[in-house]
Amino acid sequence: MANINLPQELIDALAEGEANALLEGLKNPDLRQNPAFLAKVRQFLKDNDFYTTTEIPSMKYIKREASKIPDLIGDAYDV
Repeated sequence: MANINLPQELIDALAEGEANALLEGLKNPDLRQNPAFLAKVRQFLKDNDFYTTTEIPSMKYIKREASKIPDLIGDAYDV
């Protein structure tokens, strides 16, 4: 890859623009459910060494919802 010397202000502006675009996308209900977009958000977080935690209120809701998955192998579903 060629070394291009860009002013730090330009690099900062590009990074800020990318972060703002991702934040705007997360506010969009359609994009928030798009797996490709969410993969880009996760990659951005990973590339920039941001770490998330499960200690957020929405994770407790997701864990609770996962416990309601029906048992599709139980006696009621025998063929």
